[in-house]
Amino acid sequence: MSSEPKHKLTVKVGDALRTVQADTHDEFVDEVRNAHDSLQACYDLLQAAKAVGNFAATPAPAATPAAAPAQAPAAFSDAVAQAPIGPDGQPMVPKTGTSAKGPWKGWFDARGKGFSDPIFLNRGTPEWNNFPA
Repeated sequence: MSSEPKHKLTVKVGDALRTVQADTHDEFVDEVRNAHDSLQACYDLLQAAKAVGNFAATPAPAATPAAAPAQAPAAFSDAVAQAPIGPDGQPMVPKTGTSAKGPWKGWFDARGKGFSDPIFLNRGTPEWNNFPA
């Protein structure tokens, strides 16, 4: 018998891969149901982070009075509207650097390496251009 599970699903959420696997179809369906809420929460958080970044990148025209700002998504506190919230409930920390592939920017768990996966930004996006670090 093979040690590899018969049923396997890998989903990319942001820059992280999440895998659900099982030996039988019924177990697999149960595992997918169990993972659904967690995956949906990750997806919703990433969408909220993108919405906040896009909102911050859109300045009001100078000649027209600015309209009332839109409400920030509930996943963020007003004080740190651009920082995604990590798994510990605290805002993630912005960091930048340079690798062999060029500059990088991303959000990292404030507790340090190994606690949660960082969220790297894509060059040329509003989030990249408005990154606080």
